[in-house]
Amino acid sequence: MSMKDIDNKKIVELLNSLNKILNMLKSKNPKDRESGWQSIKLLIETGNVNELVKHSKYLRSLLWYRLQGVRDDAWKNLDVYKALSISGIERALTAKSDKIKWSAWNHVLEMINLQITSKDYVRSVRSSFWRLLRSNYATIRKKAWRLLVTLVKEGIFDNENKGRILDFLKHKRANVRILAWKTSLSLLKLGFLSINDLIEYKSYLEDLRKRESKVKKVAEKIIKELG
Repeated sequence: MSMKDIDNKKIVELLNSLNKILNMLKSKNPKDRESGWQSIKLLIETGNVNELVKHSKYLRSLLWYRLQGVRDDAWKNLDVYKALSISGIERALTAKSDKIKWSAWNHVLEMINLQITSKDYVRSVRSSFWRLLRSNYATIRKKAWRLLVTLVKEGIFDNENKGRILDFLKHKRANVRILAWKTSLSLLKLGFLSINDLIEYKSYLEDLRKRESKVKKVAEKIIKELG
């Protein structure tokens, strides 16, 4: 039996077990999910796109899946969604759930690079990003503030958004305000914010020094860096 015959036999086996493969993509077992995505990519590489397009809605639903591991793996395989021309992915940028919304924004530059969505569209929905900056989930909140710097560099956020970002420097929640101030140092280095911008709001940073928590230490460090 030739290598070609062996390859063809493998593809036929994958096609015959396609439903099983699709179910593997939402398995709790990471290895099963990895194997499932590898099989999906092999089918695409061997020209069996039409067989997968039939399951476009199912594949898209994995981007919204409740289990984080399943959701994360789906977002890591955006090239599959591109190859299958699956539409509607950009809607996750404005999802009600912070977890789903973060998954989308965390991969927004990849979506733009793959032409799954456009930079203009992302800019049109950038107001939905604000909620992530004040998310009740600490991990999402911290990661969103780090991502903001990158989004400023990429021109997703610009001077039109400067006032909204400055407003966070006086946010009523200390755990949000301190992240805004930490990020302001990076935005200062980029030239997006000026030292005069920060001085105008400095009283709100000084106020954080009154808090008996980690926030106080961070605030004191930022004040020192600002001089």
